[in-house]
This record gives sequence, structure tokens and C-alpha cells, in this order.
Amino acid sequence: MAGRSVPPGRQEEDTTKDPGLKLSPVRPPGHLPSIEEAQLASLGPASRRGSVLGPASSFSRRNSLAGPGVGPGGRRPSLGPVPLLGSRVSFSGLPLAPVRQVAPSYRTEPAPGERWEASRLQCALEAALAARLHNACYSGAEAGPLAQELCELVRVRLREISPPRYKLVCSVVLGPRAGQGVHVVSRALWDTECDGLASAAFTNASLFAVAVVHGLYYE
Repeated sequence: MAGRSVPPGRQEEDTTKDPGLKLSPVRPPGHLPSIEEAQLASLGPASRRGSVLGPASSFSRRNSLAGPGVGPGGRRPSLGPVPLLGSRVSFSGLPLAPVRQVAPSYRTEPAPGERWEASRLQCALEAALAARLHNACYSGAEAGPLAQELCELVRVRLREISPPRYKLVCSVVLGPRAGQGVHVVSRALWDTECDGLASAAFTNASLFAVAVVHGLYYE
């Protein structure tokens, strides 16, 4: 305005400044520019922010945070091998091992030469009973543990010579010998073509024992 004096120092300071430039407001550290601010900064060389960012016109926050080595669209390129078309891949993108084709191991019937042989197993059963009971005497207190011992002995002996894929069910009846008659009968639900049984009886002056072993074929 006319008639108002301006100090000499203030006048020199105002003349050095460009009236067309405006200083951007001070922002706190860590502030990310918006898309509009980035576009305005890249339009002309008079903007300090445009001189720092360079001539890149497609600036986004995702690209600024991702760092170097980022592909188009803000995606980081994969470092793993590219799987073949139609191959199976995991969630991490790595190829999975191919599925192994294994032949089924089950059989619905015994193989040739692996069927139940009742005569052979009966001889082994008689030999096991005679070896354990030839000098045994009957005792009511020891009859139960002795019957369990005979079942385990029979199962181990016949397992060594029985065909594969057969499950053995062993039962032993033990009692005193006092001139009485005893009949031991057993029933089982089985396949007459594949399953079988073996039975043997042993007697001495004090006791008798009857052992029955059922051989059940399973897959």
C-alpha cells in the first residue's frame, strides 16, 4: 500500500522469494502421500516432491511398501519352480509328489499251497499237549492258570506251522480223571472252503485235556 514504509531487510527477503511458489504444509514423519498428491507432484519440475519421486506416474501405496523387485500390480514374483500344466501343487505353490499306484494286498481266498491242513496241525497239537502234561497232576486251584498256559503254548506252536493269513482261536478244557465220560463240542461260524479246525485229547492217570484250535482265514 502507498504511504506505508517497509523495512529494508524485509523488502530484500520478499524480493528473493518466488511469489508463484507455495510451501507444502509440514507433515509428521512416516506420512505416505495419497494418489492425488503424487500425481500433482509429478506434473511439473517446480515441485520439490515431484523431483524426489522422479518421473514415475503410476505411484501407489502398495508399490511404495513392497520395496524393490515387485512385479506389475504390486505382486512379488515367485522364486519357486513353475509347475507343469496339469500337475498337482500345494498351497505354497510347490509341486507335490505323484500319487503312488499300489496293488491291493487283500485276497478273498488262500493262495495255492496255503490252505489249512487239519492232519498236520493235529499232530503238532497232540505233541504240544503230551510235552506239557505227561507228568502233570490235577489240582483245582491250579487248573485255571494251567489251562491258560496250555492255550498260549498251543497258539505259539501252531503259529509256527500254520498257513499265513489265518487267525487262530484256541480253547482248552481241563478236568480230573475219575472214571467219568466227557464230551466236548464246539461251534463256529466260518467259511467251509477256507477255514478249518484241529483238535487233540490227552489223558494220564490224574487228568484229561481237550484242546480245540479254529483256523479262520482273513484278508
